[in-house]
Amino acid sequence: MEKTKEMLGKNSQVARLRKIVKQTKGSLVVGIILLILLFAASAGYEVVSSEQLESTMYLNQYRIGSKALTTAVQSYAVSANKIYYDAYMKELNTDKNRDIAWTGLEANNIKDYEWEELREIAALSNNLVPLEEEAMEAVAAGDVTAATEFVFGEEYSNTIQKINSLTDDVINRIQDRLDFSKRMFLIIQIACAVAFLAGFIILTQQCLRAIKFSEQELLTPIIKVADQMALLAEGNLHTQLDLKEDDSEVGNMVGAIRFMKDNMTAIIDEISYILEQMGQGNYLLKVEQNYVGEYIRIKNALNQIMDEMRETVSTIQDVAREIDSGSAQLAYAADDLATACTGQATEVSDLVNSLTALSDSIAYNEKEAEEAVKISNLASSTLIVGAQKMIELRDAMKDINQCSEQIIAVISAISDIGEEIDLLSLNASIESARAGEAGKGFAVVAEQVKKLAEASQNAVGQTSELIKRTVESVEVGTRISQEAAANMEEVQMGAEETTGRINSIVDKLKLEVESIAHINDSIGVVAGIVDNNSATSEETAAVSEQQKAQVESMVDMISKFKV
Repeated sequence: MEKTKEMLGKNSQVARLRKIVKQTKGSLVVGIILLILLFAASAGYEVVSSEQLESTMYLNQYRIGSKALTTAVQSYAVSANKIYYDAYMKELNTDKNRDIAWTGLEANNIKDYEWEELREIAALSNNLVPLEEEAMEAVAAGDVTAATEFVFGEEYSNTIQKINSLTDDVINRIQDRLDFSKRMFLIIQIACAVAFLAGFIILTQQCLRAIKFSEQELLTPIIKVADQMALLAEGNLHTQLDLKEDDSEVGNMVGAIRFMKDNMTAIIDEISYILEQMGQGNYLLKVEQNYVGEYIRIKNALNQIMDEMRETVSTIQDVAREIDSGSAQLAYAADDLATACTGQATEVSDLVNSLTALSDSIAYNEKEAEEAVKISNLASSTLIVGAQKMIELRDAMKDINQCSEQIIAVISAISDIGEEIDLLSLNASIESARAGEAGKGFAVVAEQVKKLAEASQNAVGQTSELIKRTVESVEVGTRISQEAAANMEEVQMGAEETTGRINSIVDKLKLEVESIAHINDSIGVVAGIVDNNSATSEETAAVSEQQKAQVESMVDMISKFKV
């Protein structure tokens, strides 16, 4: 900002525009003040006019009130007509024109000397009241002549004349004073209007001057500068700017644009020359032009590009020489690779044949293992059925053992019953013996019952013995069936384990068959690759010879770059 102020001279558009704006503001402020004064003078004139009108109206109203009283009392004195008396009392008590006028004058801006005259008029009016009262009393007494003397006499007439004269003087004096005030306000209005008109003319001139200055000194140059900047944006640096360079803002802008165009033209010319030389292989260059501002980054970038290109081309030259020296070795290596690939193809073919025979053998073993798995699965199924039957047999033996135990319980109950019957037959024999001859038949029955009881106990004993031996045989059979079932479970587990192992062997054989097939395929691919490598190595040997010639050509081309 300070630098810009130092560059501004007497032609500065900012300084000139500020001066115009300052003068315009001054004219505008003066115009506003004059306009306010004009409105104030107009308001004062209206106030004075209103005051003059009201004062005149109130003074006339006071005169009318006084004259009404005088006319009424004089008419009453002459005619003794009560109408005039009523009119007098009405004016005095009801209409009160003098009181209303006096109150209105007090509200207006009446000067002190004017109030003195008004008070004198009021005093004179009050002095007439006693005469008027005496005249009305004389009329009431029927003395019209005396009444006429009171209100038409010299004292009353002179007082009335003096009141009228003083009233006219007061009205004229107030009118003159207010007319003077009106003339002063009118003069102020005219002066303010003339001054405001002059200020408006000056303000109009300032506005026209500002418009002309804006068009000629700002708008037109800005349009030309904008057109020039548009051309610069399009890359046109040779169109001249139709503006002169001076110490104004626009002149400084013109100088900056010209400097920018010259600087950009020089930069573009230098960059074009450098790029042309780089296209011709000359990298022994340096950017020498004076770059300013952000253009310094372009200068640094170009110098860095040329430095890196020199280093890159130098490296490429070294690499090209190394490639040239190694191309012959590459050709010899390609020949050796072709010979080796041919031998590898033969070995790989033999390996493929061996793997094919191994794959056939493993496939046969796989089929045999699958048959063994089938047989093992069948045996395992048979063992499972036998184990199930042994379990059923063991359960049946358990049921027999339980039934035998129940039978033993029943036989025990029968034995108890036989003992009770035996005891009952003994009691019956005793009773029949007591009965004597009459109990002989009962004794025979008791004897038979005893025999039956003994026979039942003997049968029960034999049955119990048989059942015990049966239970022991069942227990032995149950133990043997449990042992057999356990052996069958072990055999079944062994058969299942054998079947699982055979299945595992079959799965492994399948995996080996798949692996051998995959290896065989891979070997086939390798064989193809080896054959392809063999053909490729032969082609590589031929290409190596061509590459050697191309490398020699590249070395010749790289050597043309100047680094």
